[in-house]
Formats: sequence, structure tokens, C-alpha cells
Amino acid sequence: MKKPVFSKIALAVCLFVMSSAAFGQQQHRPRRSGGLDNLSLPSTGAAIASSSWQTVTPDGAGFSVMMPGLPDEMSKEMGSSGTKLREYRVKADGTNYAVGVFLNFPTELRQLPNFAEQYLDLLPTNMIKSSQYAGRNYKLASQRAITINDYPGRQYKFDSPDYTCTMRVYVAEHSVYVVAVEGQRATISTEKVEKFLSSFSLKDN
Repeated sequence: MKKPVFSKIALAVCLFVMSSAAFGQQQHRPRRSGGLDNLSLPSTGAAIASSSWQTVTPDGAGFSVMMPGLPDEMSKEMGSSGTKLREYRVKADGTNYAVGVFLNFPTELRQLPNFAEQYLDLLPTNMIKSSQYAGRNYKLASQRAITINDYPGRQYKFDSPDYTCTMRVYVAEHSVYVVAVEGQRATISTEKVEKFLSSFSLKDN
């Protein structure tokens, strides 16, 4: 197994999820690609965050999900592997909702024996131990196997004294999808968390 490459890409998934904390504290305004099929909302600050729930179906991302407003979108290349990360984020009522798509996941990794299982086993440890997120003091509260369109996945729940994060990761044919929601334990809505996570589906590009 090419462990350095494997660990680097796995850690990138964790860092995507963990950056939701920074997103909540310091909202940037990244570029918008304009490829959100079912949306016609204005892209202005507080109006987005307070909008009603909308179906988000970005062009070329291969998924559909309901989010409480029009998301900020970012895209970045993941080194020289050809893998591209596309991120979609909304903050509403103090809760951060995020979807990350790792497109063109490296073939040499996907072809490894038991790749999906090993990959999903590695994620929570990397997330908890990462120096970028050590201050959150998260612990893995639970995890369970899930599927989507017959592709394997895993749901993780992380808790800290003040925060909670629920994350679903799916390993599809050529891509990895991360669906995560984080907020303060005292105020986060269990109903809205479930609404967001259960609305996620894979679509043909």
C-alpha cells in the first residue's frame, strides 16, 4: 500500500470537515461557479444564512442535498494526483452545514484491496489527532456503516464538551463525498441535522 499518499488524501478529507470551525468563526466569500441548478437566490451575506431550505444540485459534482440557504463554493486541486476538492458551505442559526466532494480520486488508491474499509477506518483517528483541530477536544462518540446507491460509507459522531459534529463519508466509484454538520451542543437542532444528512443523494453528472 502507498501509505504516504493514502494518508495524505485521507487527512485532506478530515481537514475539509475540520475547517468548518474556521468557516463558522471567519466567513470568507469565495467565488461562485453559478452551477446550482435549482437556486435563484441572491448571493448576499445574511440573506443567504436566513433563507429557507433549498435543494442544491451543483453542476458536475454528482450530488443533490438540501441546505438552509445558498452555499459558498470553493474548489482546489489536491496536489499532482488530479484529485479536485469542491466544497459547499452554509452557516445558519449558529450551525455549519458542509458538503465536500473529492473528484477523480486516485486510481492507485481505489484499486487497493479493501480500500474503502481501510479508508473509513482511518478517518476518525486522523480527525481527532490532527494539530489543526486539537483545540476542539473531540472524541469519537459513535460510528456505523451506511450505504448510498450500493456504495459503502460510514457515519461518525464526534462530541466535545461544547460542540458536536456528525459526518457521513461515502466512497463512490471515482469520488469521495463528505457530508458534515457541526454546532454547539446546547443549541444544535437534531431535526435539522437529520434533515440535512438524509436529503443527500447521488446524481448522474
